[in-house]
Amino acid sequence: MWQLFLHLPDQYLAGMGIWLSLMAVFPWLLLKLRRGQKRESLLRKLVPPTFSLWMVLALLTAIELGYALCYDTTDALDVTNVSHRWFEVHAADDLKLLLFGQDNGIYYRDNVDFPTVPNDRTHFCFVGDSFTFGHGVPDVRDRFTNQLRTKLDANVETDRTRRQFVISNLSKPGTDLYWTDTIIRDVAAKGWGVDHFVYVFCLNDIDSCDPGFAQRSSDLATLRHPPDFFLVRDTYFFNWLYYRTQLLANPEVKDYYGYVRDFYDGPAWDQFLELLAGVRDACREHEVEFSVVVFPFLHNLGPDYPFREIHSQIRSGCADLGIPCIDLEPVLNQHSDQTLTVNPFDAHPNELAHSIVAEELFERLVIRSHSASEEATASDARLPSLESISGD
Repeated sequence: MWQLFLHLPDQYLAGMGIWLSLMAVFPWLLLKLRRGQKRESLLRKLVPPTFSLWMVLALLTAIELGYALCYDTTDALDVTNVSHRWFEVHAADDLKLLLFGQDNGIYYRDNVDFPTVPNDRTHFCFVGDSFTFGHGVPDVRDRFTNQLRTKLDANVETDRTRRQFVISNLSKPGTDLYWTDTIIRDVAAKGWGVDHFVYVFCLNDIDSCDPGFAQRSSDLATLRHPPDFFLVRDTYFFNWLYYRTQLLANPEVKDYYGYVRDFYDGPAWDQFLELLAGVRDACREHEVEFSVVVFPFLHNLGPDYPFREIHSQIRSGCADLGIPCIDLEPVLNQHSDQTLTVNPFDAHPNELAHSIVAEELFERLVIRSHSASEEATASDARLPSLESISGD
């Protein structure tokens, strides 16, 4: 609570202080008014309904203070003041600047600096959007790449992981494959010792490849700007309530997953494969391995998961392009009876989901890469291709 209080704007604290003072004085004024009026006077008769209104306002004020001082989480689109403050409290201090040039760079979230890796280590660099960023995960150490790094630190001396691996994470919420392509090219061109780029892909990343993407982005940008009314603009509960009702009333939001399904049966899919092939070629040009990790829609998991065929299509598309693909749907689906999302209004993976993913990637990437590395060393060969570690 104290941490959230420190991040409340001065304007909010001043306004809430004045409002609470008025709310505290109002019952006393009502009581004084009641005593000063005759029993049959109109003003005296208005006291009970006015006091009832005060009680309603007091309840709404208590809810607002609860959201301001205790409710600490995110929403899927990061449009509410609650979610904005979550990023200020939990993510802002972990942001670091990575410069590619004097006027070219990105901010990334991590508890360690981006490494410059010597030749005797294998550097996996994970790139992606909010799933990779750890949207909704307060402690960055609970994010899957950081858990993977922790597992490596604990196992680096064992027989299974004698080779030393380095894990980095370059991600940003709301980005797509276009952004990923640019980052991979910039990092590879700097020669910072990345051996494998791992693109962490959520099914809706294909969105930006659809011809209607510009209009949807414009509509969302409009939604992000609430009416210039202080009760919506400057509060936490009322702001949250406004956006919840707006999203529920928005037909594109309600039918969003239907739109995503259609993307895989149209020009967006062809454009996505073309982009993916371009990233693959850029990595090959710099003699860097490239692979894809696919996240499912966690809130849809279960025996009747509706996007299973889409996962199969992605795996087949990657195979045709010669890009190793690790699909997380089978392993995460085994935990569909558990809560894997941040909250009911945010379907990003929570700490449990990140832990499951870290364990899977440790087995599928690190252990198999280490085994393949030992075989390659025995035959005097180069570092292993991820094609050998992305099988079922």
